[in-house]
Amino acid sequence: MTTMNDGKANNSDKVTPPIRRRRRWLRGIGIAFAGLIGAYVLFCLIYPVWIDRHLPADAPRIAFSLDNTLWARIGITDATYQRVMTAAGGRLITFRPDAAGDPEVDPDAVRALLDEKEIDGVLLTGGGDVDPALYGGDPNTTMRVHRLRDDFEMALIRAARERGLPMLGICRGCQIINVALGGTVRNLRKENDVKGYHLVLRGHAVDLVPGSQFAETLGVTHLPKVVSLHGHAVGEPAPGVRITATGPGGVIEAIEADTTAGRGWIVGVQWHPELTLDQEVQHQVFNTLVERARQARALRR
Repeated sequence: MTTMNDGKANNSDKVTPPIRRRRRWLRGIGIAFAGLIGAYVLFCLIYPVWIDRHLPADAPRIAFSLDNTLWARIGITDATYQRVMTAAGGRLITFRPDAAGDPEVDPDAVRALLDEKEIDGVLLTGGGDVDPALYGGDPNTTMRVHRLRDDFEMALIRAARERGLPMLGICRGCQIINVALGGTVRNLRKENDVKGYHLVLRGHAVDLVPGSQFAETLGVTHLPKVVSLHGHAVGEPAPGVRITATGPGGVIEAIEADTTAGRGWIVGVQWHPELTLDQEVQHQVFNTLVERARQARALRR
């Protein structure tokens, strides 16, 4: 009997009291939260300062437009592009269309902003869908539309084109370039036989048009895999816009546009080269943007 009682006592001692389990749970939450705060401080506060100090004073200044998503607000998007642009030798200058709280976009103010910030080039990035009202699309199948950003970036694209500044659009940025110049957007979410290739992390292959500026930039006419995360793509190319790459389902994956008076460089890429580690090929598009921006600065002076 004594042995059995001792066994029961020993088993009961092994049961963690509820208050102890709660403390362990709270401790785990605290450690995870501290880790997130540490990562934020490192990559979104310390890293940008480190970048700024390690770039030369005359590094080309690249305007960088962000949306109002949480990732953009806390700096995750910024840090991702800072990494690749710093490697290319360019300094990102962040623009936020709603910074002044003005619901309207003044094209003259955007032109003045380019001069005030001494911008040498423009980088247009991903985000929510372009407002379908701008190109006659279906408003029932869009997500996270930010019309103020659309209007701001279209004014930015037109002003930069007038000045002969180079521009690179990535994902949504590729689409807004086409819309700003008079083209449309294709909604892949309505095409079940196509969207599965473009809205997945595994990516897909891309074929580049031989002889295009983009093919010459990358030095290849085929990429076996790109990071593709988009529910829309360029539809009808705008006047002066040429298709330079395609993917599964005939989806347009890259474009280039005519420039004003032969000055500048306008390229749109539907996938995300900033998310690949292939520095030798896909990151060449960032190197070219910076080099073109350096040329634009020299001509301006």
